[in-house]
Parts: sequence; C-alpha cells; structure tokens
Amino acid sequence: MPEKANKHNINKTKSHKHPFCINEHNSSLFAYKKHGYHVYKPKQNGLIKSIINTIISDYEIMLSHYSRVLVARIDLHPSIYSADNQVIEQFLKQLTTLLTNQYQCKVLYHCAREQNTSNIEHYHLEFMLSAHKINHSYRLLSLVKAMWEMHINGTVSFVDNPFCIVYRGNKASLKDAIYRSSYLAKEHTKELNGKARDFLRNKIKPAKEFEPTTDLMLVDPSITFEKNRRKLAFQLDQKNDPQPRSQSSKPSKHGWFNILSHAQQLRECIASRTTSLSQLTNNSHIETRSRYRYKYTLNNEQADVITSCSRVLTEPAPHEPKSSHYFVDH
Repeated sequence: MPEKANKHNINKTKSHKHPFCINEHNSSLFAYKKHGYHVYKPKQNGLIKSIINTIISDYEIMLSHYSRVLVARIDLHPSIYSADNQVIEQFLKQLTTLLTNQYQCKVLYHCAREQNTSNIEHYHLEFMLSAHKINHSYRLLSLVKAMWEMHINGTVSFVDNPFCIVYRGNKASLKDAIYRSSYLAKEHTKELNGKARDFLRNKIKPAKEFEPTTDLMLVDPSITFEKNRRKLAFQLDQKNDPQPRSQSSKPSKHGWFNILSHAQQLRECIASRTTSLSQLTNNSHIETRSRYRYKYTLNNEQADVITSCSRVLTEPAPHEPKSSHYFVDH
C-alpha cells in the first residue's frame, strides 16, 4: 500500500508541473547586433560566446531563406566511446542529405558534444528546416532515431516539447528558441572532449537579399507594429462583446510556446479585418469542425518511418501525438 501511494503522489506531481518560464535566475541577456536576447545561465562555468554568436547568426541565415523556420531538438547517445567526431560527422552528413532530399529545403544543424559522469560522450542536436515544408517534429525525429540506431546501434532521448516554429522579424517567437539553443554553448560537460571539437554545424549561405549589417531577419519593427495593432484590436473587440470570452491560453502540447486556442486565433484574425466575418465565430460551427479534427490522426507513423527511412515525408502533420519520453539535459 505505501508503494502504491508513493507512486500515485509522483504521478500527481508530474501532472501538475508548472510550465517553464525564462526569468532573471535562469537566464542572462546576450547582445547581438542592435538587440539583446535571453540565453541560458549555467549553474557552473559560463557560455562559449563564439557558439552563441554562431547559433543566432544561423537563425538569421535560415530566416533569410524562409519566413517560417522549424527548430527541432533531440539527444543522441552512442553505444561506444569515440575519441574524435568522425562517427557523428559521417552520420550528420548522411542525415542532412536525406532530409534535404525529402523535404526539398535547406537543412541546418547544430550539434554539441558533451560528457559528464558517463564513460561515453553524448550529443545535443538541433535541426532547422523550412516550416513551409514541415510543421511538426514527430516524423523528423522518428527518422533521426531510426537512422542513428542503424548507423551505430545507439540510442536517443526525446526532450520534452521538442520543437518550435520561429517567424522572420518576430522577436517574440525567437525568445524561447534562442534561449533553448544557447544551452548547446555551455562550457560545463565539454571539459572531457579532449581534441574533439565541442560544437559541430554545417554552413549555409544566406539569401542574396540578406543585409548583414542589420538584424531585420530577427527584429522587424513593421512586423512588431502590426502584431501589436492586431492585439489591441482583438482586446477592443472583446470589450465590446456582450458575451466576454476568457483570454487564458492553454500550454501547447507539442511546441515550446503557449498559444491561443483555434477559436481565439480566429477571433483575433477577424477582429483585425475591416469587413465583418462574425458568422465564422459561431460556436456551433466550431464544435462541428472539432468533431472531425482528429479523423486522420496517424497512429502508426513511427513504425512506418522506421521501416522505410527513405520514404518522402513532406505532408504536414499538425495533430500527431507528442512523444511520451522525457529527458532532462545534463
């Protein structure tokens, strides 16, 4: 009986876990061009500034090609120790080529090699792809897992909420993404790497129209102005509505951000238009659509990916289930 009660309390604690919040205790500001960005604050040592500069610069480069970019995270654990990065570099080269061909877009990766108490190193890996081609990480990470297992018989750890989508010129969408990416730049746990490089990446040239002297790819005043205008219009619409609606938002099941519900997003969009489309916000229509929302959920997607790694997977899958795996960075 005591064991069951203890297990029940543990599950209860997990279910009531508070969402992570970036604050002054776990973050610091990092200056990049004309703006400051929140980055991870390690409990030991500090961050390698050159790596943070590289990471933010790569965000700029990808956003110069695509107005929306998906960033996905996964951790790789090899089965045997390697004194150099030859094995991981070969794997990343093969994986990048496959993803580029499948999604028909540019693929950029960051990979940090770390080793703490274990006798074997591990790798923190993140990918950036066009969010016009892929808007969910489930199949992407399943493919990475299958290839890693075949490549070196290694294992993977799926991090909680493994992906997000960032938008060109929208600094708010970059806040959590850059913070999480900056974790790869921490000095601690890289001391045992020896001569092996701590940080790996592939280089991609920016778009021709990219202007390196500005950071408009990351912070565009016109985009910020339009976003604030729509927010004010939405708030005014709610004040004038005889039936007040709750503004509380539910945490995202998949991404890194807390987002508005579909109904609230629709109302906010309509509130910013000059013509009336109020008939679209009729509750009966929304309820009818929600009944069929999960009609085409792909329950066996992971099995399909593992058995056929070379199959093209370009269809969007916004409602795929979240991984049940949890991983705490170490």
